Amino acid sequence: MLKPTNYIIDFDSTIIRCESLDELARIALRNKADHEDTMITLERLTIDAMDGKIAFDEALRQRLALFQATREHVNELTQFLHGQITTSLKNDMTWFNANSDRIYVVSGGFEDYIKPVVALLGIAPERVFANRFTYDDAGDVTGYDHTSLLSRQGGKVDQVVSMKLSGPVIMIGDGYTDYEVKAHKAADEFWAFTENVHRGRVTENADRIIETFPTVAPKLVLVS
Repeated sequence: MLKPTNYIIDFDSTIIRCESLDELARIALRNKADHEDTMITLERLTIDAMDGKIAFDEALRQRLALFQATREHVNELTQFLHGQITTSLKNDMTWFNANSDRIYVVSGGFEDYIKPVVALLGIAPERVFANRFTYDDAGDVTGYDHTSLLSRQGGKVDQVVSMKLSGPVIMIGDGYTDYEVKAHKAADEFWAFTENVHRGRVTENADRIIETFPTVAPKLVLVS
């Protein structure tokens, strides 16, 4: 007998239309004189990390060093992301609601804003695995929790392995770190999601290419 499939879904450029850390930087830097140049550098680091051209942990360290965020900025970002749910998903949440007990969100982003956003989709906080910001008494972001598996290179693989899920696992996402989950045999299949961004190095390694969420839901099947 086949066991129910577990669906592990990325957050940035998959559940939402944008890259959340880039948007946090945009908020934190908006009144800075070097805003545009800093954003160009940061967005290039993001692209290189998603394409697998730079180690995720190194890209994360470099990106966070480019701006100073506060708890207030994170709260503002959370409200902004409520309006950034991927268009096809926002238009049809039927599948998410029906399968919420078999969906997990695993992201290199930060649970501070991911958990309240995916709650809109019926995903409970205990099904979200992400990094965590650290703050000082003034509410300034001082860095992130380095004990989190997801703060490291290969962290998504280690996180999925640590979950010890029973039954087939399908990884759905837009980035190279999502493909690595399948490459290291922590998932049975990797489905590249391309509605928001198409990364050639990612799609060429995918078992399936998913262009919109409505094309996912009717075709999701158990992996034998």
